[in-house]
Amino acid sequence: MTWLRQLDDLGIADLRAVGQKAYYLSCLKQQGLPVAQGRVLTAATWHRSLEQLAGLDLADDRLAAVCQGGYAVLQQCSQRWQQAMGATPTAQADWADWANSAPEQDMVATAWMLRSSLWVDGPSERWSVPPSLLGSGLLPAQVEADYALLPQVLPQFWSQALTARCLAVWQLHCERLRDLSLATLIMPVYPAIASGTLTLERGQITVTAVAGLGFALSQGEARPACCRTSRSTLATATWEPGFQERVYQLLPPSKYHPNPAATAQPIALLERDCPELPPPLNTAQLARLVGLAEQAQAALGRGGIRLEWLLHPGPNPAQPALVITEATPWGDPAPVTPARPPTPSARPSAQPPLPSASTVVRGIGAAGGRIQGVAVVANHPQDLPEPLPVGAIVVLPDLQPDVFMQLEAVTGIVTERGGATCHAAILAREVGIPAVVGAPQATQLLETGMVLWLDGDRGVVYGLTEEATNHQQFATALAQFQTLAPPLELSPQHRVRYQHLRTQVMINLSQTRQLDTLPMDYAQGIGLLRSEWLLLEVLDGRHPWDWVNQGQEAELQSRLVQQLEPIAQALGPKPLRYRSLDLRSHEWQALQGSPSVEPNPMLGLRGTLSYEVDDRLFLVELGALATLQRAGYTNLQLILPFVRTVEEAIACRQRVERTGLLDAEGFALWIMAEVPSVLFLLPAYAQAGIQGIAIGSNDLTQLLLAVDRDQPTMASAYDERHPVVRLAMAHLVQEARRYGLICSICGQAPVRHPELIADLVDWGIDSISVEAAALPFTFEAVWQAEQGER
Repeated sequence: MTWLRQLDDLGIADLRAVGQKAYYLSCLKQQGLPVAQGRVLTAATWHRSLEQLAGLDLADDRLAAVCQGGYAVLQQCSQRWQQAMGATPTAQADWADWANSAPEQDMVATAWMLRSSLWVDGPSERWSVPPSLLGSGLLPAQVEADYALLPQVLPQFWSQALTARCLAVWQLHCERLRDLSLATLIMPVYPAIASGTLTLERGQITVTAVAGLGFALSQGEARPACCRTSRSTLATATWEPGFQERVYQLLPPSKYHPNPAATAQPIALLERDCPELPPPLNTAQLARLVGLAEQAQAALGRGGIRLEWLLHPGPNPAQPALVITEATPWGDPAPVTPARPPTPSARPSAQPPLPSASTVVRGIGAAGGRIQGVAVVANHPQDLPEPLPVGAIVVLPDLQPDVFMQLEAVTGIVTERGGATCHAAILAREVGIPAVVGAPQATQLLETGMVLWLDGDRGVVYGLTEEATNHQQFATALAQFQTLAPPLELSPQHRVRYQHLRTQVMINLSQTRQLDTLPMDYAQGIGLLRSEWLLLEVLDGRHPWDWVNQGQEAELQSRLVQQLEPIAQALGPKPLRYRSLDLRSHEWQALQGSPSVEPNPMLGLRGTLSYEVDDRLFLVELGALATLQRAGYTNLQLILPFVRTVEEAIACRQRVERTGLLDAEGFALWIMAEVPSVLFLLPAYAQAGIQGIAIGSNDLTQLLLAVDRDQPTMASAYDERHPVVRLAMAHLVQEARRYGLICSICGQAPVRHPELIADLVDWGIDSISVEAAALPFTFEAVWQAEQGER
């Protein structure tokens, strides 16, 4: 079968059909190097599937028309093509012989991995990165347990190449989708002891490694152990320790094949007893790996080489074996190119060196997107220059909302502290700024003026070398696409599809600057309006308590009314759920007149308990809401934050009642369900006149699991999918329905883990409120859940 090729018999004439990744592995294998076993499915099968796609006319498949039509057009085309590719039948004549292609005895494996190997036929005058690296980070590998079933999952694997961000990248390098040749490497999954990368360039050697399979490294979940050395100092090379809390391991077949009819995920994610990552290779293994890199460098005839490798148990348990899983030339000479007949218009094009990094900082991906910019590093927010340079990526130990709201020109954020649900992360996601938080020593490793490449999806920040900064066309173009405003429009077909949903989909909002871009016409209202961040825009650098202590309550109330009225007006009759102030002392220190920081702000004087101590600020908020209600805005509702006891809720309700807010028909009084005591008190809250609960999954998770969500070292323990958290959310939804309370969720759980949406719908939640950028997939997930499509 010519469409399924062995790795050890490929030649230069096969390059276009099998892609550079497979071709380079074949070159090394033919030189006797220990390359991972496997074979390659040629790009002919990909092209045949493209021809079968409904709605894709290959006679007019120019990518520019799709990508330059705006994000909405691009997203619609991407979704349509992905669905069509996923539905492409695999029971073709070609697959009839698949069973006869079963691996040889020495290739028998308990799990298999599909990886992309690309070649692009682009215009010769168009600059592009090497096709061997073009798909890096864009097309993740896919692991399956059963070799015989691989043909059935290929359409799903190929559909990844049709995502919006991939289409935008392909458009940079080729004119038509058919110019992309996507071959598929089929490789066994090895039971890895350790895995990592090696780069050899100009005599300098850099090795990174993690324990187990390399997913922890490729997905940015671990800080790898690192060794920088040279051939002359190899014997005395030292390692920088890494940090890895969880390890990916291949399970024995018995663990995921309980019976012949059942197939489960063959990869397990295991907790490590000690997150510190010691050197994973001894001196002899390191020397062996460097020797393999030098042989690979000679075989490919390039000035440098980059390898991906793994260490796995060999026949002799005392001597684990090294195997190469990927090889990429790394240097200046022109890349290998298959023979191609010259055309009259062809002109030679120079291939610039691949951008390389001098520094790598790893943290937690807090807000997705990739961006290139210039670092502005400071140890304190007050040390930041004013104004910030255009395109700045701010690097700070921490970033609280009061400082965040002042960073008008920032394009990226890096902090040493914080977790994926800290307030800076939530704000970054809302405004669409790529961010990495919880990045240890970022302010020491990065320097002001350094050109950075920030990957908010994987939680990695690269400090680019001077050479790299001269060749950033690809990076800049990709960054421009990935930091576009999120899609805020639905197609007419989808509007019809979603208009009869039982579960309302609403918006979380923190500020008015993006009000004009919000899709108020099809969202069901504002499910959470964060008062703290809304008020920051009009405080003039002064703490709210400074206004009150200076006797300026009336002015502050007037300013709050001015902030709220445009939002209420834009919503029409749809509800606006305003959460009153929940001031934590450490988040407002940059403001004039801020009180001193408490020893434990998370569990300190905050939420409704603070209203009992001093209710002046709360009365300002109630006065603003009452002013708007008297002006005819009957869509206002109030959510009380961080309610610990029923007594606190009753005291607040009495204050609300005195303002007359309860007299309006559309008004409702809610509480945030984020303190675990609420699990036992719902009947009492209902009797106390509370009408709705909004599940705050961020605080609820950290309090149930005793995990500080702002501490990066606790990130692996903070999980909204933990059985305890899921049980708590299910209990709240079901008990709220039992006692006649409306129930919503406004925390980050549905955005961080969309698979939870189906559970929330099944439990009977009334509404789900998310950031505007998450609306499209939330609508789709709710629709599928209500249709019974889990």
